[in-house]
Amino acid sequence: MNFFKNATSGIFACYVNERASGLCQKTCRLYNQLFCNKMENNMKKFFLFPSVLIFILIIISACGHKTIQNVYWDAGTSVAIGEEKKGNIRSAETEFKVALTRAERELDKNRIASSNHNLGAFYRRQNRLSDAIHYLNEALKLEAEVSGPNSERTGRTLAELAAAYLMENNFFEGRPIANRLEALKSYYRGDEAVFVERVLEFYQFDTEKYNEAVARLKPLADSGDPKSQRELAYVYSDSPDAKELMPEILKLYRSSAEQSYSESQYYLGVIYDKGRGVESDNTEARKWYRIAAENGHPVAQFNYGVFLEQGRGGPKNESEAWIWFKKSAKQGYPSAQRAMRQYNSK
Repeated sequence: MNFFKNATSGIFACYVNERASGLCQKTCRLYNQLFCNKMENNMKKFFLFPSVLIFILIIISACGHKTIQNVYWDAGTSVAIGEEKKGNIRSAETEFKVALTRAERELDKNRIASSNHNLGAFYRRQNRLSDAIHYLNEALKLEAEVSGPNSERTGRTLAELAAAYLMENNFFEGRPIANRLEALKSYYRGDEAVFVERVLEFYQFDTEKYNEAVARLKPLADSGDPKSQRELAYVYSDSPDAKELMPEILKLYRSSAEQSYSESQYYLGVIYDKGRGVESDNTEARKWYRIAAENGHPVAQFNYGVFLEQGRGGPKNESEAWIWFKKSAKQGYPSAQRAMRQYNSK
């Protein structure tokens, strides 16, 4: 029965799909006339099942396998968007993932890029920033091949990715993305233009404000104040010269972290976890996440739990991971609270 329903829905969708051939459209229209309207004579009922099978075979041969898969992809993506609008977040996530799997298994790079973009943008809207950045970066790689690095479509992914980095307070990686987006902003109109302008506005660099902050913080940082060292490192990370300043940024964070300043300990974990200006190092990231977690930092507690759960940078320990998830959730960190809800619902 499920096969019959899926095949029939594929036929209906095939009729409206703009990529379907003329023969496919005519065949689907004929099917619709014969079997989708109210049937009043028994002869139609008698011939319904064998005729359906015949039409399925005709559609498959006329439309082709990829056309059918494109139809399913379109339908699944539409369902995902609808579910998200209704607030059915889990269902939306599932449908976006199914669309990506279908694209990777059956379709071309164009659809794979779109699926990664859709899933990444969905995760950004849900504030799941690590997931968002992963899928949007995957989309960006493919879109450079599919539509070119300076296309309108690539710009949409750049906008989502720049926004995700912004929400993560990661100007170090976000600023180069925003610079690329700046050159493409003339493509957009209406709500898209508003979104792009708002993202770019946050990346505008105020040289005067930067110089004032450095002048105020540097003497305090040089005197060894851990909070000022962390703030100065953050100011440097936000500058256009962040890559060149990376040795000084690391020095400031490390000096502050060694004085038990948990925010600096956490940021050292992030730097080595994400490979920001350094080679990614799971062992070093895990070490600093653990130190910050033990020092009560809620995000570090969650991240350390993830490293334990996945066995990154050291031994896997799922039972200990959930202890840290729980501690993070108690301090109100949304990702940890979401993880605990999922755990408790099993």
